[in-house]
Amino acid sequence: MTFDGRAYAVAVDGRDVSDQVAAVDVHADPHDLPRVVLHLRPTGTWPTELDALARVEVGVPAEPGAAAAVFLDALDPLEVERAALARADLENVPGGGTAAVLGQLAEWARGA
Repeated sequence: MTFDGRAYAVAVDGRDVSDQVAAVDVHADPHDLPRVVLHLRPTGTWPTELDALARVEVGVPAEPGAAAAVFLDALDPLEVERAALARADLENVPGGGTAAVLGQLAEWARGA
């Protein structure tokens, strides 16, 4: 997508599709892949040769359970324990150890 100060141009795989696009939404989340949504004009038709270049999502986002399970399965329990016990915010109170483990897992999930 380019912008010349007056209008934007949208290209998919080098092909200009600006005349078929009514609006563009860009979503960037530090914990997910960036997403660009092209809203087609009501009378626009999408070039069929570009269909394979897009992923269409309809409905609500997928539940995070499967991704969380993959993340947790990849962890070394001893490394989790060592990291949690070394945290500065570890408290000697009921639930303090669990809070430290959860805090550590959240940091790792965010890439910290």
